[in-house]
Amino acid sequence: MSRLKAASKFKTSNRILYVFGIVFFCYLSLLSFSKYNAKYANTFANLIPGICFILFALFVFYYIISLPGIYVYADKIELHRYFGLLKRTLFLSEIESWITLEKESKYGNYEELYLTLNNKEIVKLSSYDYANFYEVQAEIIRNKPKNNVLKEQLNKKENLKYAVVFFLIGCLFIYIACQFYKDTSLTTNDIYVIKEKLADDIKLERSKKSTSLVFRLENLSDFKFKIGSLALKETYYEDLMSDFKKGDLIYLTIEKEQYEKKISKKIPISVLDEYFYYEKIDVVEVENKTFKYLSLSDYNKTNRQNDYWGIGFFGIFGVALTIAGICIYLKK
Repeated sequence: MSRLKAASKFKTSNRILYVFGIVFFCYLSLLSFSKYNAKYANTFANLIPGICFILFALFVFYYIISLPGIYVYADKIELHRYFGLLKRTLFLSEIESWITLEKESKYGNYEELYLTLNNKEIVKLSSYDYANFYEVQAEIIRNKPKNNVLKEQLNKKENLKYAVVFFLIGCLFIYIACQFYKDTSLTTNDIYVIKEKLADDIKLERSKKSTSLVFRLENLSDFKFKIGSLALKETYYEDLMSDFKKGDLIYLTIEKEQYEKKISKKIPISVLDEYFYYEKIDVVEVENKTFKYLSLSDYNKTNRQNDYWGIGFFGIFGVALTIAGICIYLKK
C-alpha cells in the first residue's frame, strides 16, 4: 500500500458559516411559504421566492458534502466525497500540467488549482475551504510543468459564469420589484373589528430598530395587538394613550385572515406563524364612537410607501445587474 504523504484539513470556520447559511435560507423559505394560502390566488407569488431560498439551502448543503477530502500518496491522489461514500483515484502519472488562479474574497484571498490530465480532463481544487491546502498542492504539482495557455481559457469561462449569475440575480430582483408593485392595500372586505376591554394600559414599546404601540385585551390575553413603526407615524398615539386606560372598551380593526387563523381558527395556521408570530397581530385601524386614531386609508398609505422603497431598491439593482450580465457576456 502506498505511503500517505499529505491529507487535507477542512476549515472549521467555513463549515460553521455554511451551516448557518443553510438555516438562514430555510428560515427565509418558511417566511415566504407562510404568506401563501391556497384559498387566495394573490398569494401564489410567495411560492417563487420560497422555492428559490430552499434551493439555495440545498445548494449549500450539496456544496458541503461534495467538497472532497484530498489524500496524496507517493503515486496517486484520492478524492473522497459525500461523507467518504464516493472515492476517485488520480494517478500522478496522469497529470500533464497545472495552473493556479488567484481569487479575491471578503474573508481573504485564495487560489484555485487546475490539473490537466492526459485525457484532456481538467480537475479543479480550491484552497478556500482547506487549512493546509498549499502543503497538499506542493505534493501534487511536484515536478509537473505549468500550463499558461490554460489560464486564458479559464478566464473566459469564468467571465461567462459571472455574466450568467449577474443576469439571473438581476431577473430575480426585477421579479421581486414587480411583486412590490402590486397594490396589496386592504379593503373593508379584508378586515375584522374586535370590540374588547383593555387588560392593561396601552404601552409604547421601543427597541433598537423599531417602536410599537401595544394593546392587551381582556378576553384575548394570548395575543399582543400592535401598531408598528410605519403605521405609528400616522397614528394619534399620544391622544390614544391618554383617552384609553385599563378596563376601557376599545375597537381594534385587524386583518380578517389573522382573525380567522389565530382567533376563530377557521383557517389552518402555518408552522412559521404558530411558532414565531402567533402572539403578534397587527392593528390596521383604531377608533372610538366619534374619532379614528388610525384609519385604514392611512395604514394602507404607509404600507404603500414601503412598497415604493422596495420597487426602487430591487428595481434599480435588478436592472443594473441584468445589464451588467449582458455587457460582460458581449464583451468577453
